[in-house]
Amino acid sequence: MLNKLIQVVLGTVGLQSALLGPPSLSNELQLGWVESQVESLLGASNDECSRCKNLLVLGNKLAKLNPALIPPILIRLCEKYNWKDDCEVYRDDTLARGAVGRHIANVLSLIDPRGVDGTNICWHFGNDACEFEMPQFEPHLSSWWGPRPEEPKSAGVKSEGTTFNVLHLSDIHIDLRYMEGAEADCNRYMCCVPESVNQNSPDKVVEPAQKLGTYHCDTPQILLEKSLAHVSSIASRVPFDFGVFTGDMISHDTDRFLSLSLTLQSEHECYYQMKKHLGDLPIYPTFGNHDSYPYAQMAQNSSGFAREFEWNTDLSSRMWRDYKWINEEQEEQARHTYGSFAVTTKSGLRVISLDSNFWYEENYYNYWNISNPDPSGIFRWLTNELLQAEETGTKVWLVAHVPTGGDADAVPWGTEVLRQIIVRFSPHVIAANLFGHTHADQFGVYYDSSNVSSPTEADAVSVAWIGQSITPIDKYNPAWRYYSVDSKTFEIMDSHNYYSPLNETYNVAEPKLEWKYLYSARKAYDPDREWPDDAPLNATFWHRAVKTFVDDKKQRQVFFDNFSRLSPYTRVCNTDECIKQMRCQMVGGTVDEIKLCLRRP
Repeated sequence: MLNKLIQVVLGTVGLQSALLGPPSLSNELQLGWVESQVESLLGASNDECSRCKNLLVLGNKLAKLNPALIPPILIRLCEKYNWKDDCEVYRDDTLARGAVGRHIANVLSLIDPRGVDGTNICWHFGNDACEFEMPQFEPHLSSWWGPRPEEPKSAGVKSEGTTFNVLHLSDIHIDLRYMEGAEADCNRYMCCVPESVNQNSPDKVVEPAQKLGTYHCDTPQILLEKSLAHVSSIASRVPFDFGVFTGDMISHDTDRFLSLSLTLQSEHECYYQMKKHLGDLPIYPTFGNHDSYPYAQMAQNSSGFAREFEWNTDLSSRMWRDYKWINEEQEEQARHTYGSFAVTTKSGLRVISLDSNFWYEENYYNYWNISNPDPSGIFRWLTNELLQAEETGTKVWLVAHVPTGGDADAVPWGTEVLRQIIVRFSPHVIAANLFGHTHADQFGVYYDSSNVSSPTEADAVSVAWIGQSITPIDKYNPAWRYYSVDSKTFEIMDSHNYYSPLNETYNVAEPKLEWKYLYSARKAYDPDREWPDDAPLNATFWHRAVKTFVDDKKQRQVFFDNFSRLSPYTRVCNTDECIKQMRCQMVGGTVDEIKLCLRRP
């Protein structure tokens, strides 16, 4: 019911009488008063949506009057309603320390509790207490651009049959607290760290963390270094023009042990190791949802709280410039666009790195001003870049962390805005979209159609390439890839994927991480060579691949083998339910489209 709302967003929100009594009351008395108000509101006889919004009204007033009370109220409510374990597991003791609680208070002070903000907060955090409401962005959104040109300037560019190579790394999640021999089969919090415990065997380790890395744990430093050493060895034979890193450097550790200091240290170590092993190769990074402190939080300039996160953009952009990945002008741009920037490579391709935290569902700042398609200004900045590229005939790659569809944990309103942008500028401007976040080897197809249950090949306009993770935390093998790219059209001709079977290093006296070539996308997903050799792996190719995966059991298993990189935990997907979910995630360009697809027969 409403417990998740109270646990996560603050179940201390409520009625118009909720001015917390006289301002002269002590904090302890105010806490008691709010607690009684919450109890009264939860027991009210009105419908669940109204109760939830009444709670938000109280929270809005409280956050404006005394925001410092938000964290202790959260803790008290968790204890009162026996949610203490859930609250701690969610982000451990962050609320007690105020790292996230302060930002919840910030957002509560901004929201319209009875409008679309309140509706969708209660939908998401209140377990469907209210029905989801998609904001109506038209005609505002389409005013950002005119109609797609009938003869775009890029249309005259033809392939000459030459290619170059681009590296794609994603989701490192380095764990600087990883400890060999620690419990890898833990029941709570992060595994493979000193505090890890299996509650069924508290005095004896059930599954010891391995030297080079362990399934269900994040990346030890040695795994990162050996992964990048392998990338470097391949680069000596297959030169890369540049690389992209689609985010997430910080571990999944609980906030009891995460800190600003550890966040900074982890970011520095990841960037340093990339530079150390890859030398002068330009790397174009983007922020992941873990690449902030507190976890996932990033405020828009319009919120009035953006300065609390400037340390991250300032530090990262300066490091990118120091490593000569971007220049001084791009550093300045990144500092003023939340770490986003645009750079033209030596081949003439425009790479736009975009901060996806503005459509990530656990960034609380995405739950105010929802009716505005662009509270951060990042989408308008992107469309201006794309309009300029359209005018000059320049091709663009978009690089971000959180995909708009799949199982990406994104908010429907933000992903719908980005979907419309991608569809408007594809394929004549946007040649590729690169993401990470899911840790799996995946892809998604964007369609210029609202018919998500049965989109047609003619409607397929663009592709989301979702890169594999280095971290084995989801029981996937560590992996990375590079793309073979047409030198003129900048379309992706193939992807080449490498992995390391981590289980082969288990319980070995002197383990060695062996890297193997896993697959070529062109060969794996077109085994009968029906697709022309000189044609790119575009949206049409992947639309056909989706149909093959649905109809052909053998090819579907090839996809899932690659999905988890031949992990011992690779799943088999043969039930109607599994196949439908797989298909919807591949063809649903946004969170909302996927849900519509899953609901239809």
